[in-house]
Amino acid sequence: MTTSEPGDDLWAEFVREIEKNNAVHEPSAAERAAAARRPVRRRSRRWLVLPAAAVLLAAAGATAYVLQPSGRKAPAAAASVPAAAAPAPAAGSVIPLDIFPKQVQGYTLVADVQNPTCTGADTVGTALAGMIAQGKGCLGVDLALYKDADGNQYTLALFTMKDPAEAVHLLTYLAGHPETFQVAVQLPPKDSGLRELPADSGLVQNFGSSGHGLLVGMAQWSDGRTTGFDKLVARLTPLTEAVMHNIPA
Repeated sequence: MTTSEPGDDLWAEFVREIEKNNAVHEPSAAERAAAARRPVRRRSRRWLVLPAAAVLLAAAGATAYVLQPSGRKAPAAAASVPAAAAPAPAAGSVIPLDIFPKQVQGYTLVADVQNPTCTGADTVGTALAGMIAQGKGCLGVDLALYKDADGNQYTLALFTMKDPAEAVHLLTYLAGHPETFQVAVQLPPKDSGLRELPADSGLVQNFGSSGHGLLVGMAQWSDGRTTGFDKLVARLTPLTEAVMHNIPA
């Protein structure tokens, strides 16, 4: 009969503890069932293309990040005529809808509307709504839907902020959070000839600010595809720049 020493027992216990800690854990049936029920996170197919650099527009007091149902009939002439800068709105009033050209550089205005509520759930996301509500306020938002000759869709949202400094502040926030989309895409009227694109369609956006105005521009391919975003940004930029030049400084 062999008698083990106390030191041998301690060593054996130490070895067993090391082996237990290094063993590969086999999940139980309950753990495997719980894992199967856990939802799988899928990567969103909606994309934001931001500029590689921020540049200032030539208009005084205007900054922008650039990389690159309306009752008004578009003019019959094919050539676009640049719109003159709109006069500054009266103090405490919303920038008027005629800030949006009927036709400019191949883009045609499809629909526009003025909304006195800037924080509606059908207009903005919760983060932007909260920031507007916490500030000095927003007088209203002008919404416009444009199309080009290929049927690509462009949504523009122009917020009239009570404090011009807040327009710049919100611009900085939006440009600094490229993973979120805080403004809703406008759906085309049924008689516009445009498709109502699915929610997972590709989307790009850019931003601008001038005076009391905060401009958010968004673009989608006519078929909603999720490729060619650099080209889509290049198509969006001339439209937002044209509107930016009309916003009173």
